[in-house]
Amino acid sequence: MSEMRIEPMDQAGVNQAMAWAESEGWQPGITDSEPFFAADPSGFYRGVIGEQTIATLSMVRGSPEVAFVGLYIVESAFRGQGLGRQLWDEVLGRFEGTTLGLDAVPEQVETYASDEFKPAYGTARYSTDAGMLPAPDPTGEIVPGTAVEFDAVVGFDARHFFGPRAGFLREWISGEGRESVVALEDGHIAGFAASRQTTIGHRIGPVFTASQDVASQLILTLSAGLEGPVAIDIPQPNSAALQLVESLGMTRSFETTRMYRGPEPDLPLEEIFGITTLELG
Repeated sequence: MSEMRIEPMDQAGVNQAMAWAESEGWQPGITDSEPFFAADPSGFYRGVIGEQTIATLSMVRGSPEVAFVGLYIVESAFRGQGLGRQLWDEVLGRFEGTTLGLDAVPEQVETYASDEFKPAYGTARYSTDAGMLPAPDPTGEIVPGTAVEFDAVVGFDARHFFGPRAGFLREWISGEGRESVVALEDGHIAGFAASRQTTIGHRIGPVFTASQDVASQLILTLSAGLEGPVAIDIPQPNSAALQLVESLGMTRSFETTRMYRGPEPDLPLEEIFGITTLELG
């Protein structure tokens, strides 16, 4: 077998990695690859033998200090040969001094812990059929995300993430199968949320707000008129978020553990009613 070489991925490569993620049952958004690549075009890597991609890994910077690990997939025919580990070690070695984050499934927590990732908190996915959710309250001022000054949305979002991500948000808040909404209070943003279509339904994320009531209206507004399952990934320390989804009849279906290698970022978890995506944080 030829030696594996490690290369950066372009948009086409990210498209392939997202197709692999779908085949693994991760249920990414149908059009997630475009905003993912826009978030950090230099943050995607692949292992190649000959002309064949056999492994992928993303290391997307959310700020100068923090990068998030995702899309760590080895093509099934090449598993068990240490090739994924080779890609992992090479790419992580390029990020010394950077805090690295990831969302680990339970069976991989110990594996990542052996690479000095430490558990920070759990996340849980809650889902229900969109048709089972109540209608939103028409009295709240909820407007499309695209109707608000873009820089204001970027600024609000940045307070709940690792830093500003204008390139990502420009692609995330609109497009085929995508919706975004903003809650306004006295002309200021009090909440922001977005949804995107998957092959089986819709995923909602992020949901950022300091108010449980506003979070409810954002979720219900995005869900109105949808068909099939809607799902949200919630940081478990946010007890108000857990109470909300349970009150909406959503059921817990999937768990991960947020882990960091390096200083843990100071995120306002009490205002995060839904994380953006397991792949980018």
